[in-house]
Amino acid sequence: MTGQTRALAAFVAGTPLESLPDEARERLTQCLLDFVGVAAAGSVLAESSAAVRRAVRDLAAGGDCTVVGDAGAWPAPYAALLNGTFAHSLDFDDTHIAGGLHPGAAVIPAALAVAERVEASGAELLAALALGYEVCCRVGAALGHGAYHRGFHPTAIAGLFGATAAAGRLLGLDGGRIEDAFGLAGSMAAGSMQYLVNGAENKRLHAGLAAHDAVLAATFAASGVRGAADAIEGERGLLHGYSHEPRAEALTAGLGSDWLMAGTGIKPYPSCRLTHGAVDAALVARRELGGAPNPGARVRLAISPAAAMLVGGDDPRKRAPRNSVDGQFSAVFQTAVALLDGRVDWNSYQRIADTDVLALTAAIELVTDDSLPEAGATVTVADGAREATVRIDQPSGEPGTSLSWQLVRTKYEGLTDHRLPDRVAEAIAGLASVPSVRTLLRDLRTPIVQEQP
Repeated sequence: MTGQTRALAAFVAGTPLESLPDEARERLTQCLLDFVGVAAAGSVLAESSAAVRRAVRDLAAGGDCTVVGDAGAWPAPYAALLNGTFAHSLDFDDTHIAGGLHPGAAVIPAALAVAERVEASGAELLAALALGYEVCCRVGAALGHGAYHRGFHPTAIAGLFGATAAAGRLLGLDGGRIEDAFGLAGSMAAGSMQYLVNGAENKRLHAGLAAHDAVLAATFAASGVRGAADAIEGERGLLHGYSHEPRAEALTAGLGSDWLMAGTGIKPYPSCRLTHGAVDAALVARRELGGAPNPGARVRLAISPAAAMLVGGDDPRKRAPRNSVDGQFSAVFQTAVALLDGRVDWNSYQRIADTDVLALTAAIELVTDDSLPEAGATVTVADGAREATVRIDQPSGEPGTSLSWQLVRTKYEGLTDHRLPDRVAEAIAGLASVPSVRTLLRDLRTPIVQEQP
């Protein structure tokens, strides 16, 4: 099959905002507000953020684009790099389970940087985000699980194409130029899963690098640089290079009528989305038990085979995480802290070396269950006379579950410690009516805390 890259480019260039379903528009504004919160918190809480900021400061000079929670101004590609990295650093950013990726942390930073440069309206930004999310989700669906099997992180790959779509739309590129931008982006796609071996911080850079490279690809295309044709589906293109089971038909099936991006979920916990079913189940089980299990209680955790690839398995670091990245990708660690503490938040990673957590993570029986959906889980606890079994098929925060604007705003306000002006959330809620997003973005320069050294 050929022509899908060109069809996607034409879709990005020519689709009006009015064709986006109302529920998808609402989810996008929720995702944007959530992005601001997780980027602000990630910029100051993640242990890697100070080093990332130092590195970018050494590379970048001048510029007029915004990094969330930072009083300075940065060149557009580097603002995108920092915002994407910070948004992804807590693993608290939005997710699309069907594509196995994080659309917002890649797409939104590129869109914000370009929107600020061209002084786009809120409606123009919203349309670009919708189209960027849709391209990202469709490329993720086309890659399938084959990308993970080949050792690649789909966010770094599909996210780059979604971010390029958003940037190209905001630059006013026609279908041919957006196709060029996709062709150029194909030579930038990367994202190794090798970070799992030692809990490395590579993953946190993946979304930021995708956003940075998207700004470059779209800008090169706008200047007339020709990109490869059939960059996604071609014989030497993205799908064949990054997946051994690509589904090129997913790129365009129902394009314009079936909006895959409406399936984006917002996380309640700062960990891999494939641990969230386990956390939800553990929290319910704890409530049914009337409190934390006693030492010696028997705990059994069942997860899907797809989840086991990332958050299960026999790696000793899953049972005894050594850093926050290890903990973010350990279903047994997430289950243990949920059962013991009745919550999972960023402070949970301070518990990695605690003896009660280590004892429980070592004792949990971990199995796979083919009947579970990808992000589902079943937790069974037998603690003397107290017993509980809880199965979760769909983790909280997914479309169709209870996720009001107020819940998203509460998460955002907690992450920003109420330091950003109230008008930020109000402007995002009414984004389609904002005359210029530049004013909104300049409000995001309010420092969340003192700048890190």
